[in-house]
Amino acid sequence: MKLRVLAFAASAGVAIFGTASLLHAQSAAQVSSWSGVYSTAQANHGRQLFDDNCAKCHQSTLDGMDEIPALKGAHFMADWEQQSVADLMDRVHTTMPLDNPGALNADNSTDVVAYLLQQNGMPAGNTAMAAGMLNTIRIDPIKPGT
Repeated sequence: MKLRVLAFAASAGVAIFGTASLLHAQSAAQVSSWSGVYSTAQANHGRQLFDDNCAKCHQSTLDGMDEIPALKGAHFMADWEQQSVADLMDRVHTTMPLDNPGALNADNSTDVVAYLLQQNGMPAGNTAMAAGMLNTIRIDPIKPGT
């Protein structure tokens, strides 16, 4: 009986340690949204999509109105702090626009997110974001190291 308890405790310890190590490795593998993770062309396309699908509620300035939240600034960034770009893209893709959720496909939703990153002061890079990399990008409200 003691051997079973000891074996169970050892297995549980390995599982907990392994999970913690995996989570640490995943967070360490993430890059900051300040690392030039989207292209200018992608953000420009995202702006066109935003203007056509999102501005009617969030305003072309991204300032929102009444109960519609702003999509730029400290409050928006705090809401998404330490989440992945994949989380934000999924929110855009599955819930927006409010009157037609899912109208934007995943690629177009990713382009809208590129525009949101741009409008929140994050620099463009040389490569457009792609679906397979979104989980590796962490949203940081403030540029790391500043």
